[in-house]
Amino acid sequence: MKKLHLTLMLTLCIGILFAQKDTVRLREISRNQKTIVTDRPPQAVYFLIGGSGPLLSIQYDRRFLKKVNGFGFAAGVGFYGVSGISIFSIPASLNYLIGRNSHFLEIAGGATFVSATATDFFDSGTSNGSGVIFHINTGYRYQPTRGGFFFRGGISPLFFEGEYATSYYVGFGHNF
Repeated sequence: MKKLHLTLMLTLCIGILFAQKDTVRLREISRNQKTIVTDRPPQAVYFLIGGSGPLLSIQYDRRFLKKVNGFGFAAGVGFYGVSGISIFSIPASLNYLIGRNSHFLEIAGGATFVSATATDFFDSGTSNGSGVIFHINTGYRYQPTRGGFFFRGGISPLFFEGEYATSYYVGFGHNF
């Protein structure tokens, strides 16, 4: 199982390294409507700390239309392991960006599948568990119109089996 997680993480990292270098080309800027239309839907690949991950994850984000704002989705894979505890996650969410140019208010909601394994070194026992965590994100996003450095940060309430926790998140990567 650990080999599968490591393979997935390495595959995503290699994909980031060889991602498209060309940037989004502006097709039209309408001053009256305050929208920017591009030649393709804007995309981003980024590392996320906290939030829907819930600890560390690599995520892919894409707009549904050829606009830098509006509706989009994000999906990714996360892994965290320390002293006998390993956590694997698959977050997915729908998001909406409000704003123009490169600065946006981000509102999102989704679910994260989480699988965890804990090993007790003294008792030689292992316990496993999995479940779904629901999340709502509200935060700031810097996503340049012409591509380049990508940043997002905010607050993410997490809901799991009637429990509630607040998580903060910060993400950085590349927009293309």
